[in-house]
Amino acid sequence: MKKKILLILCLGIFFLLPSLSSAECTRIGGFNNFSLEGTNTVVLYAGSSPIVRFDVLDCSVQPTSRIRLIKSDVCDGDEIMIDGERCTMMEIKPLGP
Repeated sequence: MKKKILLILCLGIFFLLPSLSSAECTRIGGFNNFSLEGTNTVVLYAGSSPIVRFDVLDCSVQPTSRIRLIKSDVCDGDEIMIDGERCTMMEIKPLGP
């Protein structure tokens, strides 16, 4: 009986907190270029190959912006530096192998 209650509780938490189970994380080793898709979606490139796409919250990104990683392992909700300001990365999607 206790096992069933524990199992139901764990499944309830799993379904009630989908952000914990579905947050996308990836390693961005390094990039040398970026492009914009729309107003707040950034694609980072290593050479000519796209490596990751993400949306930026709380910041404005321009084609001349300077982007700097704070850490190489990033997940939804992590921050990145854009033009000297901390910005939130969301909807991270790895594009490379």
